[in-house]
Amino acid sequence: MEEGKQGVMVAAQNPIAQQQAWFNYLENGFRAWLAKQSLPVEAGVVTATSAAQGAAIGAFMGTLTNDATSAFPTPPPQANLNPQAMTSFKQAQALAGGPLVQARNFAVMTGVNAAISCVMKRIRGKEDLQSSMVAAFGSGAMFSLVSGMGGQNQATNVISSGLFFSLTQGGIFQAL
Repeated sequence: MEEGKQGVMVAAQNPIAQQQAWFNYLENGFRAWLAKQSLPVEAGVVTATSAAQGAAIGAFMGTLTNDATSAFPTPPPQANLNPQAMTSFKQAQALAGGPLVQARNFAVMTGVNAAISCVMKRIRGKEDLQSSMVAAFGSGAMFSLVSGMGGQNQATNVISSGLFFSLTQGGIFQAL
C-alpha cells in the first residue's frame, strides 16, 4: 500500500489484474451486445469468432508438430492400390498437415460446433447433452468433409466421423 497525496491509503494494483479486469469488462460488454442480436447475427458472430480461435489453435498445433505430409508421399495416379489402403493413406495425410492444414481443420471443427450449439441453445432455451451431441455430430461430419478423409463411400465416413465426435462429446459432457 502507498500513501496518496492527502494521506489516504491507495492500493497499488497489479498490472496483470488490471488487464484481466479490462478484458472481463470488454467480454461482458460483448456478451451483452450479442444477447440482444437476432439468431442469424448471433450465430454468424459466434461462428466467426470460434472459427478464428480454432484456426489460431490449429496453426499453433501445426507448428509444434513436424509437417509429416512428406512422410506420406502421394502415390502415382496409375498405381493400383487396395481401396482400404488408399483410405488409410488419405486419413493419415489429413491428420499430418502443417500449420495451414491444421488451422483449417480446427477452424471448421470449432466454428461448426459453436454455430450449431448457438442455434440449438437459442431454439431449445437450454444447453444440454442432446444439444452438445448434435453440435459434435455436425462438427465431426464437416471435419471429415474438409479434411479429405473418406474412402469409396464418403457418406459412410461422414456419418461415422459425426457419430464418433458425438459419442466422445456426450461422454465428456456427462463426465463433467
